[in-house]
Amino acid sequence: MSEELLLRDAHKLKLMKVLSKYLPERIVSYCSELIIQYKLHLHIEVERKDRVGDYSPHSGLGNRISINHNLNRYDFLITFMHELAHHTAYKKYGNKHQPHGDEWKEEFKIHMRKPVMMKIFPPDIEQPLIAHMKKPKYTHTGDVALMKALMQYNTAHHVLLADLEEGTLFKIKGEKGNRVLQKGKKRRTYHFALDISTQKLYLIHGIAKVEVVK
Repeated sequence: MSEELLLRDAHKLKLMKVLSKYLPERIVSYCSELIIQYKLHLHIEVERKDRVGDYSPHSGLGNRISINHNLNRYDFLITFMHELAHHTAYKKYGNKHQPHGDEWKEEFKIHMRKPVMMKIFPPDIEQPLIAHMKKPKYTHTGDVALMKALMQYNTAHHVLLADLEEGTLFKIKGEKGNRVLQKGKKRRTYHFALDISTQKLYLIHGIAKVEVVK
């Protein structure tokens, strides 16, 4: 076996050791191969409130994908394929495409086909995922049905705004301060919420993690 192949195999083993902590077991080898094939630099990040992953092309320095460390295995896999789709769209079209336009959507569908065909996802995730893939959103975290299914596999249980009855008082989980809101009527995937102290009205996404105020 050539030195090049030996180095490649050693690199793959290292990747598999890391990815086995974050991905479903049966897809670890395949995702490791993708990282090697596309010469990607994968960074596992601390939780970021504004994103679960991102992609940065670096001319001459490789291509960087970052994913939050605290995602469950199925959420991590979807995020990985989302960011990989950014890379392959960039390779094909450069800057001549919208970040989440038709070109990216087609790449995302292509990359998601393999894990779906391998039956990696449990049925309660697979069904909303297939529906999501018919017209992917700019982020799967904006798909309430899919996120509710994924959250069932989180280590920590979270209460979602969408699950509360209208009129329930709540706080947004992790938000600093003592702001108390009251859930109002639904507007598509968002819900009106009235700030009790200021009487200001807000629109908050249904998958916001909240704490019920007793």
